[in-house]
Amino acid sequence: MKHIYTLLLGLLAWSASMAQEGVNFRDITFEEALKQAKSENKLVFMDCYTSWCGPCKNMADKVFPQKAAGDYFNPRFVCVKYDMEKGAGVELAKKFEVHAYPTFLMIRPDGSVQHRLVGGDGLEAFIARVEQGFDEQNNLSALHSRYEKGGLSKTELFRYWEVLEEAGEDTRAEKVYAELLALLTDEEKTQAAYWNLYETRGCTIGSPMHDFMLTHLDVLRANNGKEKVDRYLTAKYDDALGLYIMGYARKEDVPFGTLQRNVPLLKVAQQNELDKMLELAELVYHKKADELTELIEKRLPEMSVQELKMYAFGFRGMIWGSEKKEASPHITELGTKLTESVIADMEKRAGKLTADDLFTYTILIDSFYGKMTPLLYKRLADAGEKAMSTLPDNEEKERMIRYYKAYREKGNK
Repeated sequence: MKHIYTLLLGLLAWSASMAQEGVNFRDITFEEALKQAKSENKLVFMDCYTSWCGPCKNMADKVFPQKAAGDYFNPRFVCVKYDMEKGAGVELAKKFEVHAYPTFLMIRPDGSVQHRLVGGDGLEAFIARVEQGFDEQNNLSALHSRYEKGGLSKTELFRYWEVLEEAGEDTRAEKVYAELLALLTDEEKTQAAYWNLYETRGCTIGSPMHDFMLTHLDVLRANNGKEKVDRYLTAKYDDALGLYIMGYARKEDVPFGTLQRNVPLLKVAQQNELDKMLELAELVYHKKADELTELIEKRLPEMSVQELKMYAFGFRGMIWGSEKKEASPHITELGTKLTESVIADMEKRAGKLTADDLFTYTILIDSFYGKMTPLLYKRLADAGEKAMSTLPDNEEKERMIRYYKAYREKGNK
């Protein structure tokens, strides 16, 4: 019994030491944190979180518990964390104007903010961001003070804008961004040192800065690398076209005419994929259901299952983008036709399909809004079971067995 008791004490001590290896968030009030920071000659590091914030939870569960995190933060900060929607956190959120989560504040013992960060990160990258807060010339407080006095150079103004973006101070960042663009020459705007001017949310498709980019693509690629520029443009236009394909586009999104005008100008490595997306988006936007059905059937034999999903989403997008958001009798007829074609295509590919492909087919069937008969369900189940016979036994296969068993049951009715 004594041996067991000793063992338990040892385990508890080990657990406590393990828990202390990460960041030591002290269970104290904000006022107490300021006093302790003053006596220990440290800054206060305040984690502003909410219970529903995913990135907040990731930082709390995966980043801050690391030993390397404790080694960095504990000697430098009095660390505290508060839920901004509960207790003292509500007033702290108002006091420090916290509107995005997670927000991290580096606070002096006198209560003034030295630096501010918004958004989580991996530990190494996060520490690099925090380190800027110790830079007496380039932290948020120092740059703001010099900006108010006037006379920042272009490079300093650019750095100030980046810090404002990092801090989530959007209104002030937009103001400084406009000032910076007015100061920079066209040549400077194409240089690698200022590339982040394009990565910001303010550089939307159709904005003056984005239009400038499209008219200077050759020099931007020369200065920043073709791969980097192409990757940026492809992602931006993929997102914008995807909204129209899915039927999610709103009035405040990029006008479709702008996409029609810009996509042919991009000349990116992935131009063929963007051209296909534009073609599909045009059919969805103009509700050309018959032409879209013909296009899908024409390309069906050559498309991968994953590529087919984009076209299925386009067909569904016509329905979701309509006022009634429901399939008309004609759309249902076309959807049934496509469903039959896709099941026939699935039967041909059955011996080469992955579990991911099988799951994608379930999405396709739902997206076409076709009329499923018992015979179609039976064919779908037959093709799925044939494909699963070649798959390794794992959780994904078990999940597909359940899906296609349900199709089998519907086919037997």
